[in-house]
Amino acid sequence: MGLFTQAETEEFINLRQISDPRAKTIRGHRRTWMVAGTILCGSYTNINEHFNARGQVKIGKYCAIGRFVSIHSGNHRTDLPNQQVHFNERFGFKEILTRSTVEIGHNVWIGDKANILSGVTVGHGAVIAAGATVTSDVPPFAIVGGVPARLIRSRFSKSVVRQMLEIKWWDWSDEKIQRNQAFFEKALHPRQRFDLFSLIV
Repeated sequence: MGLFTQAETEEFINLRQISDPRAKTIRGHRRTWMVAGTILCGSYTNINEHFNARGQVKIGKYCAIGRFVSIHSGNHRTDLPNQQVHFNERFGFKEILTRSTVEIGHNVWIGDKANILSGVTVGHGAVIAAGATVTSDVPPFAIVGGVPARLIRSRFSKSVVRQMLEIKWWDWSDEKIQRNQAFFEKALHPRQRFDLFSLIV
């Protein structure tokens, strides 16, 4: 099962259709983007310069995507004599790419020059360190880095992660977000316990 419901996906914006009025909610430097395929994005995500996305990609709401980030849902097969796509096209051979959707959860921070590869699911609230190459799934609210990316630590305690996934603040209205300033300004040390519900009004 994917990160997003069908209803959520239907609300997402296709980054190749910037004439969609809802695209105004996505901040970024569109003239420098290279997008091919079906790249769906939730509202209020910020995408910096030289974003490169190909294939089937879903990105949640309120994400922060750094410069020179690449997300590809296709991969070359390594079990065949040839690995160049254009070679097979030239001779009319079968396609050698494998394809698997990439899903980026809500409120994910992706650092500059990170690469996210085919079939990866990045959980809500995760952090991808600058320069990381992500080849496997990332748990919600995890911080990963390196080549290939490895778990560095969780942003929060297990209890707070569970509460965050239940609260789903990224689905709140603007009005509810506005009146919950205390919730958003609360520092949540990973070794401390918190009752997040007590902060919400």
